[in-house]
Amino acid sequence: FKVIDSIIFMVKISVKRKNMNKFFRVTEPLYLLFLGIGVGAIIACGAFAAPVVFNMSKILGMDSIGTYEGGIVMGQIFVRLGGYLQFLLIIICIFEIVSFLLLRKNEKYSVFWLILGIVSVVCIALFVWYYMPFLLNSENLSDKEHFDKLHTQSRHVSQILMCSLSVLFVWRIYKKML
Repeated sequence: FKVIDSIIFMVKISVKRKNMNKFFRVTEPLYLLFLGIGVGAIIACGAFAAPVVFNMSKILGMDSIGTYEGGIVMGQIFVRLGGYLQFLLIIICIFEIVSFLLLRKNEKYSVFWLILGIVSVVCIALFVWYYMPFLLNSENLSDKEHFDKLHTQSRHVSQILMCSLSVLFVWRIYKKML
């Protein structure tokens, strides 16, 4: 926690009252951009890539591409998504903590943002550090029932993550416009 305290102290020093608006004018649009990319990446992987990858045999008219091969391809796509989500986790933690500490007395600040940030961070951590390593390990395919159960759970976590990031994105834009 010393590192977080040091970061907060440096931010408070560099962001005095008159510079606080300027600080958030620069950082908040970037934060919104990162949130939007996160939502788009989750939608692209889950709604666009997965159906195509797992239906390649129908699309290409070949029987040689099965579910196992599709899983390998999707695994590589999700590894790349996981890299971005870890970056987003750090950005959410820093921005929401700084916002809470500097803006909590401001009438436009909503504690709901902090709660959504925490939900998003927990979902990212679960998805990237719990579900993905399990699902990517081919040894776990032997217990199909357990694999399917965790795969379903990971889909639910990614859907909750998409919803929390979307609501955080829209709510922040809405409050900014008021």
